[in-house]
Amino acid sequence: MSMINDLIYFETPALWEDFGGTSGGYGGLVWQVFIWSLIVGLIVFVWMAYNLIYFRHKEGDPEHKDSLKAGVFPHERGDAKIELAWTIAPLILAIWLTFISLAPLDYLWDIPEEDDVDIVIEVTAVQWQWTFDFPNDYEVPEDFTKCGELNEAGVRQQNEITTYDCLELPHDSMVRFNINSNDVLHAFYIPEIGVKHDAVPNIETLVWIDTGQVDPGEYNLYCAEYCGESHSRMLANIYITEA
Repeated sequence: MSMINDLIYFETPALWEDFGGTSGGYGGLVWQVFIWSLIVGLIVFVWMAYNLIYFRHKEGDPEHKDSLKAGVFPHERGDAKIELAWTIAPLILAIWLTFISLAPLDYLWDIPEEDDVDIVIEVTAVQWQWTFDFPNDYEVPEDFTKCGELNEAGVRQQNEITTYDCLELPHDSMVRFNINSNDVLHAFYIPEIGVKHDAVPNIETLVWIDTGQVDPGEYNLYCAEYCGESHSRMLANIYITEA
């Protein structure tokens, strides 16, 4: 039951640790898919090699008892059990791989409500710039110095800062992005974090990240949808900082 529990719940399956699969959570799922693909691939290629060697036929060799003849279907050598086995077994494997693949997708697509996250960022895309607005009641930690400036009182208030092409977020926080476009179609893309979502004119789109799942540091934000002559320069820096 331990192995079944490991496979159903999305942590590193103990079975794969002997193969070097030490990634936990959804990284463990990627490892599972890789291992299953490797196993199936080996079985297929070994079976193909066996058939190529065992059933090879050279000119002058006597006909093998299992040799095929044009226009003749070998009904007497059919085996319903084998047919069922190689139909049902891959079907079960395909269902399982689909199940574990949909689980993290559902996790990412299930956008949390604004009350359930630590920060809500209003993102506005415009040719060719990213604008980030923070909630009025959110105070940026004093050691956040990558974007914006301190006010006269020496306090960094988010309601006094709208940052352009630069965003600093605390580590280990749930962050929701409400994404809008003021002109044409753009795409909010952070490749290192695995987030990509369209910014559509007149439609608010949503995406979220858990900064606790990535290392603190600098990340790049790109526009992944061609939006005009300066599309390639529509870049921003996102900093995840330990508060």
